[in-house]
Amino acid sequence: MKKDTVNIIFGDSIAYGLGDTECFGWLNRLRKKDEKLLKEFFLNLSIPGQTSSEIVERFEFELKRRFNYVDEFKLFFSFGIKDALKLGYDKTYLKIFEHNIIELIKIAKNYTTNIHFLGLLNVNETIRVGYKRKNIDTINECLETLCHKYSINFINMFDVINIKDLCDGLHPNELGHEKISQYLYESLYKNSK
Repeated sequence: MKKDTVNIIFGDSIAYGLGDTECFGWLNRLRKKDEKLLKEFFLNLSIPGQTSSEIVERFEFELKRRFNYVDEFKLFFSFGIKDALKLGYDKTYLKIFEHNIIELIKIAKNYTTNIHFLGLLNVNETIRVGYKRKNIDTINECLETLCHKYSINFINMFDVINIKDLCDGLHPNELGHEKISQYLYESLYKNSK
């Protein structure tokens, strides 16, 4: 029996593809980068506006319904900007975020070792009041530290796009999503042919 490769993405509005009216996000753009990727399955289970708390709530329920022991599974997590926003209003929220990430990692490791966390992107603070660089950095650093601690791949995304690549100060525009897909392709797939 042939093994399929199933890529499952859990994320927020950026992972969902908001801001890209041409291809509906970096995930769809990524699939088109290589003929090999067109043969893989990509399931985008991202929901705009979600925090780590909401993702951890639904993660195992949704994963169980798609998982099997025959195929190869890759899990991607791409969220945290709403967590950074919450951290701006509640400094104790970092403990909740840490707990959620540890819980996601523990659950994910029951299904696969091929797990990737994408770091946060830059935000235009003059347009998106409430989103502060220091809170984004804190969430990113926490995520990176936990990934290293639990031997999970962390992909730093902060400098992949710049402010001009945002359509509304938060979500990447078409060029931004293209830059993200190219960066992920080069980081994860290009050398695995």
